[in-house]
Amino acid sequence: MAKIKESKEFKNVKKAINEWAGKHKGNVLFIGSFMAFNKKQDVIEDIMFAYGDKECIGISLGSLIEEVCKEKENFVNW
Repeated sequence: MAKIKESKEFKNVKKAINEWAGKHKGNVLFIGSFMAFNKKQDVIEDIMFAYGDKECIGISLGSLIEEVCKEKENFVNW
């Protein structure tokens, strides 16, 4: 699979996340997935990332799944 080039905007997102984690001296947990598509629905930019204690990440993912399942709409935007 070909490597997808990161946009400057996404590089700014990663920079902001690193600055936020640094502000809190690494005492943070975050989980993320960013994906962008073109008009043909081909993935043109994507990344998944996680930072923090493995057990806490697992708990957070479980909670996220529960909350998404409660949504009545097909599109989630919180």
